[in-house]
Amino acid sequence: MMKLTVAVALVASASAFVPIQNARMPTKLNFEYGEYDDKLWDNDAKKDVYNKWDPATPRSAKNFNPFETFKGNSCDASGIFPGESR
Repeated sequence: MMKLTVAVALVASASAFVPIQNARMPTKLNFEYGEYDDKLWDNDAKKDVYNKWDPATPRSAKNFNPFETFKGNSCDASGIFPGESR
């Protein structure tokens, strides 16, 4: 009986040092970038985004008013204002 108890304790303590299988989590970002991300975000690009903007649908990276300001700041090419989380 003592041998069985020692064997079970040994196996249980040894399993604490075994790495967990598939411990990595997938790193998929759920963020959609705007049409002009990594491109020149000039007035012509803003006019193009403004012409495609539909105020009746929810704001997204592809549907926003590029001339809108928040506390004096303009948004980037994805419609995100400085300090706003993605």
